[in-house]
Amino acid sequence: MFNLIRSKKIFNVFDIGYAKVACLSFRMENNKPKIIGMDHQKSEGLKNFKLHDKKQLSRIIKRTLKNSLGKKANSKNCIFFSNITDINSIQKKTLCRIRSGKLGVTKKDVRKIFKKSLIESKIKGKGIIHSFPLNFILDEHKIVDNPVGEKCEKLGISSLNLMVDNSLIDSLKSCFKEIDIVINNYFDSGIASALSILSENEKNEGVASIDIGALTTKVVVMNANKVIYSNVIPLGGSNVTNDLFKGLEISKESAETAKILNGTLSPNFNDKIEISIDSKNKKLINKNILSGIIKPRYEEILEIIRDNIFDNIYTRVSIKSIVISGGAGKIYGLNELSENIFNRKTRIATFDMKDSYFQNKPEFSTLLGMIKLARDYKKFELTSKILSSKMHNAIDKLDNWIEESYA
Repeated sequence: MFNLIRSKKIFNVFDIGYAKVACLSFRMENNKPKIIGMDHQKSEGLKNFKLHDKKQLSRIIKRTLKNSLGKKANSKNCIFFSNITDINSIQKKTLCRIRSGKLGVTKKDVRKIFKKSLIESKIKGKGIIHSFPLNFILDEHKIVDNPVGEKCEKLGISSLNLMVDNSLIDSLKSCFKEIDIVINNYFDSGIASALSILSENEKNEGVASIDIGALTTKVVVMNANKVIYSNVIPLGGSNVTNDLFKGLEISKESAETAKILNGTLSPNFNDKIEISIDSKNKKLINKNILSGIIKPRYEEILEIIRDNIFDNIYTRVSIKSIVISGGAGKIYGLNELSENIFNRKTRIATFDMKDSYFQNKPEFSTLLGMIKLARDYKKFELTSKILSSKMHNAIDKLDNWIEESYA
């Protein structure tokens, strides 16, 4: 019965970015997502990594949803999910412990320690959007992935919690509320992107997912199929466009076009290319000049990522390969540059989806990853309920009652 109800639901996932806003609608059929429609529009209303104009962004969101659902769809049967990208996001590793029963660890114990870990991880002004258990610790010395049935006096859990500014969540909520949409869950853009582009083998062996967008680059490291690192860097493809705009003294539109059509990170033996200065005038430049402006910015982005993730010895040894996605990740020669900087095998993400709009379009990696997160949304509902103040108070009262009655 539940599967029947679920199959009638229409899932709508949004990718709210600084260059584009995209919406994809799908329903579950035979436990597989069937895409109903998709649309993307130029982003408006976001400026300097903040919501600048609520009405502008709401209007774009509404348009993409309408185009994605089509004329005949009924939005009353919809459930909504959105990504979130915060340059002020933080990751916090926590270690929490509880006393367990003498008969062995139960599922109830696991739920209890997970709740305790979430509550103890709260930081003022920040909201937890993902909590990833790394491992369980039995009596301070034995580490396991599944503690159920194990006997110990103390049960510990090590988790990685990803947090974003509450003010950013509130801003996005107000945008969606403007058009009568309530978001069921917000998911981190980098996590969504990583889930869409990484193979099971890569996630197990150790890999860094690098999504280079318009204004931000999202980095996620996975090892043993667990997220062990996440970060957002406020640099992206728009910085490359600005460098060309200033360096070549052309319009930003011409700079973007030159980057897309002729951008390269490899030398081209003095090839000449024609670039528009404005709507009427053009000039010939050496393609190596273009590369000479573009390459330093990509080097900067990759070197910042390398320094951040290699600063931790565990993260450094965990990474066996690099996978790059995002709209700014399609430039020629990026995989070779990445291999030189990271000293790791690198591939540019592609989507092997024959006869699909998404074929070889890594700029939609976050949107496609949102499908995977949205279809398993029930797993994330407990986290949001635990972190609500009412649930927080209820857990405190329950724990006190248990302690007073059975201590």
